[in-house]
Amino acid sequence: MSLDSFLLFNLFIPTLLLSYVGKWELYKQFFEESPVALTVVEENGLISYANKKFAELTGYELYEIIGEHFTKFVAPEDRQRMEEYHRKRMEGKEAPEEYEYRCLRKDGEIRYVRIKVIRLPENRTISCKIDITEEKKAKEIENVFEKMARTTMTALFIYQDDYFVYVNPAMEKITGYNKDELLKMRFWELIREDYRKEIMEKGRKRQRGEAVEPGFCELPIYSKDGKEKWVFCTFANITYKGKPAVLGTAIDITEKKRSEEEIKERERRFEFLYQNSPVFNVIIGFDGKIIDINDNFLKATGYTKEEVVGKPALDFVADYHKKKAWEQLQKDLKGERTPPVEIDIIGKKKIHTVYFREGNVMVYEKGKPIGVLISGVDITERKQMEEALKESEEKYRTLVELSQEGICIDDENERIVFVNEAFAKALGYKKEELLGKNIFDIVHKEDIEKLKEEVEKRRKGKASKYEIRFLAKDGSTKTFIISAIPLYKNGKFMGSLSVNLDITERKAAEEKLAESEALYRAIAEYSQSGIFILQEGKFKFANTKFLEYTGYTIEDIEKINYWEIVHEKDRAKIINAVEAIMEGQDVNVPEFRYIKKDGTIRWAVGTGTAIEYKGKPAFLGVMTDITELKEMYEKEKKFIEDTSHYFFNPLCIAKGYIELAKSRINGEEKIMLEKAKEAILRIERVVKNIISKGEIHE
Repeated sequence: MSLDSFLLFNLFIPTLLLSYVGKWELYKQFFEESPVALTVVEENGLISYANKKFAELTGYELYEIIGEHFTKFVAPEDRQRMEEYHRKRMEGKEAPEEYEYRCLRKDGEIRYVRIKVIRLPENRTISCKIDITEEKKAKEIENVFEKMARTTMTALFIYQDDYFVYVNPAMEKITGYNKDELLKMRFWELIREDYRKEIMEKGRKRQRGEAVEPGFCELPIYSKDGKEKWVFCTFANITYKGKPAVLGTAIDITEKKRSEEEIKERERRFEFLYQNSPVFNVIIGFDGKIIDINDNFLKATGYTKEEVVGKPALDFVADYHKKKAWEQLQKDLKGERTPPVEIDIIGKKKIHTVYFREGNVMVYEKGKPIGVLISGVDITERKQMEEALKESEEKYRTLVELSQEGICIDDENERIVFVNEAFAKALGYKKEELLGKNIFDIVHKEDIEKLKEEVEKRRKGKASKYEIRFLAKDGSTKTFIISAIPLYKNGKFMGSLSVNLDITERKAAEEKLAESEALYRAIAEYSQSGIFILQEGKFKFANTKFLEYTGYTIEDIEKINYWEIVHEKDRAKIINAVEAIMEGQDVNVPEFRYIKKDGTIRWAVGTGTAIEYKGKPAFLGVMTDITELKEMYEKEKKFIEDTSHYFFNPLCIAKGYIELAKSRINGEEKIMLEKAKEAILRIERVVKNIISKGEIHE
C-alpha cells in the first residue's frame, strides 16, 4: 500500500469517527470535503449518507444513491461476499475491516476499489473507498514487463540519478556483471572512455525529461573480464517510481562491428559490396537509378539482380517513406553528410525496415563520380519486437479511449473479427451476430464501390477518413464517419481497425436546418417589408426589399453602422429601442426617418426581436416604408382643417345672427328662426361626420 493510502486508511477514518460522534456539524463538513469516497450504511444495508467523491466513483448523482442498498454499487461477483461481511458486523461478529472489491458504475464500467469499514455505535457502518483501478492495471503491465524482461534476449536496463536501478538477466549476460554489481554502478562506467562524456551528457538530459535525438546508438563497452564489446542501444524517457528515468535496451553487435572493421580495411567499393556483408548495400546513380546491389539485399527481398538494376531506387520504397527517402538521396548525391534514417523497403513477400547509417561513399569509375554507395542494416526483426511490446498496450489504450464510439476490426478478407458494444448497438445487432460477417454485407449498396476504394487504400498502407452508410438490422440506414487504419504483421496486411461515429441524427438535423434556412430565405426575399439582421451594430443580413428601400447594395450596407442610415433627430430613440429589445424588454419601435444612399429622407415604421444568429446574439428587424402614407395623412389633415374653416365659420356666424334676430322679434317669426337654426345644426352634424368618419349622415 502506498503512503497516501496508508494515511487515508489508518489516520483519516479514526479522525472521521471522532468528528462524527456527537459533533454533527463538524462531521458533516468533514464528510463533504473528504478527499476519498465515504458512505454510511444502516443495519438494513441501505445507504443513509454519501459524499460527492462516492458519487464520482459510481457515476450516480447523490439523490440516486441515498436510500439504495449498498450492493447496487457492487459487481454481482462480489455482492454475496460483501453482504456476508455486513451481516457479521451487524451481529457483532468478526469481519474483515479492509479488503478489495469491484465497484459497478452507472455506465456499467467496473472499477477496482480498496475499502476500509468501521462499525459505529448506532449499529451502522462508515467506510472509505479508494479507486485502485489504475494501480491494478499498472501492476498487470508491470508483471508483463517483468516476465518479458526475464525471457528476452535483449538486455533491458533502467537508470535514474546516474545509477542503474533495474537490469534484466540479458544485461548481466552481456556485461558479465551480476545484478548486485550493476546496481552499484553509474550507467556510463561500462562505456569506453572516448564515448563516456557524450553518453553521460545525453543520459543526464534524458533523466531531466529532455528529448534527445536520435534515441539509439552503437556503443563500445567493457565487460567484467575486460573485453571490449559493441552494443546497439535504444533509449526512452520514462517515469520510474514517481521520478524521471531512462529505459534502455542493448543488443550485442560485437561480431557485426568486427566484420565491418575488417571490411573497412579493403578497397572501398569491394568492401561495401562484399557478398557476406550483413547490411544492404546499393549504388545509386545521379539519375536516381540503381547501378548495383549486393546479394544480401537480393536474398532478403527476393528480387533478382535483373529486376533491380536500372530501376529507380524509389520504386522499392514504401509510399509513405518516398518523400523522406528522396530528400535523403538528394543530400547523398551532393556528397553531404547525412544523418541515420529508417526507410521501409518493399520486398517481394514483405516490407523490410532498413536502418541506413550516417554518411555515404561517393563511387568513381575511371576517375569520374558515377553515384553514391549507401549502406543499411535490416532491422525488421528488431522493429517487430519493439512493435510487439507496444501492441497489447496500444490496442488496449485505443479500445478504452474510443469505447464510446463504434470500433470494428476486420481481417484481410474484410470479415469482422471484433466489434465493440457501441458499434453493435448502433446497428441493432448483438456483437456475436456481427462476428464473421463480411463488412460489405452491412454496407448500403450505393456505398459498396466507395468502401472498396477505401479498403484498397489501407492495403497500400494508408489511413483514411470518410463517410459511409450502413444497413441496421431492422433495415434502416445509418450514416457513419469512419476513421480507419491498416493493420500489418511481419510486413503483411492483416486487416483494418476503424472507429465509427454514428452521425445519422446529426445528418437529419442538418437537412432539416437546411430546409428551414431555405424557407426563411424565401420568405425574407419575397417579403414586401424590409427585413434585416444586426449584430454588434453592423448589418449581417438584408433582404431585397430593405436594399430597395435604402438604395444600398449588400456590400455597401455591411460596411456601415445601422444608425448611420437613421435621421440624426431620430437616431437616439432608435438606438435606445434596439438596445432595450436586446435586453429582453417589450418595446415598440417608434416611427422614424431614414436616409437613403442618395440623401433622400423617407419615413418608416418597424418592429424587432432579439435572436441568436450564427451562435451570437443578434437583432432581427422588420421595416415598412410609410412615406406615401405619411403624405396622404398630411393631405387629409389639411383637407379637414380647410373644411372646418370654410364650413364651420360661416355656420357659426349664421347661428349668431339668428340668435340676435330672435331677441328682437316675437311670435311666428321667432319660431321660423328657431327652425332655421335647427337646420344649421343639422348641417354641422353632417359635416362633422364627413370630416371625422367619412360618412354622410347626421
